[in-house]
Amino acid sequence: MFEIAVIGAGIAGLTCAQKLQQAGKSVVLIDKSRGLGGRLATRRLAGTHADHGVCYLQPKGDLFRAWIAELVAAGILRVWTEGIHSLSSDGILQPPTKSVPYYAAPLGATSIAKYLGRDLEIIGDKLITAISLMEHGWRLSSKDPEFSLTAEQIVFATPPAQALVIAKTQIDPACIQQLSSVQFSRSITAIAVYPTTDQNAAAAITWQGIHCIEHPTLAWIGLDSSKQLNPTQPVLVVQSSAAFAEQYFDAPDLAIIGQKLIDAIVPLVPALTQPELIQVHRWGYAFAQNPLSERFLTAQTIAPLYFCGDWCGGNRVESAYLSGMTVADKILNNS
Repeated sequence: MFEIAVIGAGIAGLTCAQKLQQAGKSVVLIDKSRGLGGRLATRRLAGTHADHGVCYLQPKGDLFRAWIAELVAAGILRVWTEGIHSLSSDGILQPPTKSVPYYAAPLGATSIAKYLGRDLEIIGDKLITAISLMEHGWRLSSKDPEFSLTAEQIVFATPPAQALVIAKTQIDPACIQQLSSVQFSRSITAIAVYPTTDQNAAAAITWQGIHCIEHPTLAWIGLDSSKQLNPTQPVLVVQSSAAFAEQYFDAPDLAIIGQKLIDAIVPLVPALTQPELIQVHRWGYAFAQNPLSERFLTAQTIAPLYFCGDWCGGNRVESAYLSGMTVADKILNNS
């Protein structure tokens, strides 16, 4: 039996598990995917790569800033740009209004997740479907009849809707109500890879990233190849607005969706006319629209059960990090 099982290997789950293990706890991290990171996601492409989830890190608080400094010292992060442009709803591009460092990982955002996951016991490609109360903790079940895992405590580091599917029968009505109240917007990401012959055209682009403000189609445009130390070809990452995602999320033809997003940015990159590759990814839980004020939730159960994530105390990467740290502190203080 483990002392703690953490379900979900995004930044909240990884942060929580790493802190607990460093404190000497017996921890296992379980995720439905083979890889780590959740939206710390990097798509590997022929000869290049692109971050199609989290685009950058930009700290607001001292704790997160100190962690970013650790990642810089470890060679995981570097300053990517000192400012982000903005695009108005009518397509007017504006320069940055302030100069602050934005950090990115030259080898891709998943390198952050791999750093957090170092030395952890991780079970990937395993979807937990149910938990049941035992005399001294919890039994975790999956569709695999040969899977067997028990833990004294469980931390859910997943979107609330996914946690409810697994834990609803085991938690109190107040906790169910809080989890059910959190709503997420969806997003669609298109990755466009251009030929190596377009390198000069990419070098002439005067921005690294653009926030799109109340744009009907776009939320973010990034010259993702500019994060790399020695890019071999231009790569653009385009993230949709919530409205666009709601309209096209379930559309069967991903190629058409991706082309719509790439077409929307042509006025901003007129020299990059023809991608040699477009790939699309759909994010069902992109941003919490009404995050909880608490950093984590505790269910009123006999054996400890916690819920954390970027939807606790905010809706961005920093919120996820602080949520994972805070719930780990809670567990350690109760030990």
